[in-house]
Amino acid sequence: MTVERMPVFVGCVTLVAGTALAAAPGRVTGPLGLDGQDLAVRAIGVSDLVLVPGLLRGSPCWPWMVGRAALNLAIAAYLHGVAPQSSSPRVLEGGAALLAGLTAVDGAAGLALRRAGA
Repeated sequence: MTVERMPVFVGCVTLVAGTALAAAPGRVTGPLGLDGQDLAVRAIGVSDLVLVPGLLRGSPCWPWMVGRAALNLAIAAYLHGVAPQSSSPRVLEGGAALLAGLTAVDGAAGLALRRAGA
């Protein structure tokens, strides 16, 4: 995959994840034992959806990739923060680590796109 195509791929993944989280946060909070976190998870989904138009059609698209990287960090911090109250803290810590890694990938793609003028 070329760096120029990355925003569309990330946008599609973000669209699916954001829609699922916004529409049915209980499908995540229930199995993870995150009682009382439906609103927070729904907010994450809505935040994802805010990025989708820019990722799919933004011109330039690099700011949207940098925004995706920043949101990844915020979500990772949230997951790390709620992990102790979860019934599956290791899953949430793993998710936080995954998002931290994706922050590096999305951020690097955003910077490469900026250098390319895309």
